[in-house]
Amino acid sequence: MKISVSDINGRIMHIPKPKAGFLDKDRAEQALEDLIKQPGPKELRPCPNCALPCDPQFPANCTVSCDVNCLNAPQALSSEPGAHPIEKNVVKIVFELSTLRLMQPCWSCEGHLNGQGELWKLPQISFYSASELYPKLLAGYLNRLKNEGKLHYPWQVNMVDYGQTWGPTYQLEPSLNQIDGDVNLVLLQNDLETISRDLANQLKQEARVMLVNVKQA
Repeated sequence: MKISVSDINGRIMHIPKPKAGFLDKDRAEQALEDLIKQPGPKELRPCPNCALPCDPQFPANCTVSCDVNCLNAPQALSSEPGAHPIEKNVVKIVFELSTLRLMQPCWSCEGHLNGQGELWKLPQISFYSASELYPKLLAGYLNRLKNEGKLHYPWQVNMVDYGQTWGPTYQLEPSLNQIDGDVNLVLLQNDLETISRDLANQLKQEARVMLVNVKQA
């Protein structure tokens, strides 16, 4: 199947396929299957620093109270829980990505205004990924939410040049170059809430669809 787009004059442009050797089908299938098989928060605690005790009737590492609304999540998800707990408006996305275990959040910001009430810092979530396919799944899901009219602003996944690794770091953030006019922080944070809703399961579903396409390629 050829993929085509139109240029500014309406002329059709065909996008070529990658050269032989650029894609590893077996590796892609394994990466997608690995993501799909990741246990949910009720099967395995997703927060790396969680030390909440369980009721004596349950095992010490029980997951009875593990969910996105856990009051301990801001500290349990942070690498510096005392000094820098995860901020309120971004903690749900960090929880959902952590639940997948193959997309590791490493920095986040819920967005902030300056002293004059102007937008100062954008909401952003940076993460490492065990496969380059996982950020693609997230980008595809963001496009789906946008096309369904569920987001106030367009969002994107970028590769960024920082992080404690020689490998790539990815960043989920608003796509400002697609936005005309002023940007409202409250609406951006509302988008964060929408994106976070059942995100881990949504990305697993995106992975199932991609897996079918990869196997048929």
